[in-house]
Amino acid sequence: MIQAVVFDLDGLLLDSENFWQQAEYQIFSSLGVPLKPEDTAQTLGWRCDNVVQHWYQRFAWQGPTQAEVATLIIEQVINMIISKGKLMPGALEALKLCQSLRLPMALATSSNHRMMLATLKHFELLPFFQATCSAEFLPLAKPHPQVYLNAAAALGVAPQYCLALEDSVTGLIAAKAARMRCIAVPDSAHQHAPGYALADHVLASLTELTPGHLQNPK
Repeated sequence: MIQAVVFDLDGLLLDSENFWQQAEYQIFSSLGVPLKPEDTAQTLGWRCDNVVQHWYQRFAWQGPTQAEVATLIIEQVINMIISKGKLMPGALEALKLCQSLRLPMALATSSNHRMMLATLKHFELLPFFQATCSAEFLPLAKPHPQVYLNAAAALGVAPQYCLALEDSVTGLIAAKAARMRCIAVPDSAHQHAPGYALADHVLASLTELTPGHLQNPK
């Protein structure tokens, strides 16, 4: 029986994946990293420092450190979220549905802690969550399950009684490794990726989320 719900942020509640890809492409290109815009899809759902490390190992640049580059990307993404960010279709309704069912909610994201809080405050979503967990300071981000385990612990609910909602295969692997049930909501470009077979259910959009999904994800 589902006793709590844990939401991802980027690409699930917030239409921000393109922001990450734009920021990464612009900043890496300025450093001479020969990326094509579509190359940024390789690291979808990764923590920003891991993305920077990934490309530095392949195309080491001169000048700013990896930490400085990660900060530049995060700052650019925050600015884009504040200036033109939007919630994903059905995101607010999904939060209200969980609230109406008296299901405690947590956020589990690989995103930077400051970016997470700036987003939640900007869209006035903080009151929905009893816990917010960023993997920024964890040794490993998704697909490692620790951020999900932390979210369950913060809610005081055993992971096997939590339902996670994720958009990426990386996040889905993390949720399942934490022994949570998981509903995947992939974007249209990736919805046929074989990794989504791990999900208990796959939705085209959060607008499709129903009380039945929250009570029995199968």
